Amino acid sequence: MTQTEEKNIQVIKDCYQAFTRGDLPFILERVSPVRFERWGVVTSGTWRAPWHHEANSKEDVQKYFEAVLGAMEPLRFEPSLFAAAGDHVYATVHMEYKVRSNGKILVMSDVVHKFKLLDGRIVGVRISEDTEQTRETFAS
Repeated sequence: MTQTEEKNIQVIKDCYQAFTRGDLPFILERVSPVRFERWGVVTSGTWRAPWHHEANSKEDVQKYFEAVLGAMEPLRFEPSLFAAAGDHVYATVHMEYKVRSNGKILVMSDVVHKFKLLDGRIVGVRISEDTEQTRETFAS
């Protein structure tokens, strides 16, 4: 593993720690303000959760987090299994959220996050998610 790959993994680990303590400004500081590819959840079907939209700017990333945290209360967020290849960092995450609208618990295990970084800044993220499970949990 190269030094750049190790540094990129540390950027992502630091962002995950910031998320667990609710420090969104810390995360947004690590998102590129200039170059941006895309940030979003890989979805299937036509149903969309409030955060199932493409973010194409740093401002959109903030809206993504506001949508996630507005719809759900984080109960457990545990990243594991980090890998890097060039400018890409991969992590698996176990997440548990309480849906604010109905009180149901959404558990997602082994969700894969794929980040792209340039010069130590995040320029893109793709997140896998069981969108059918999410839809069922959001149903009243």
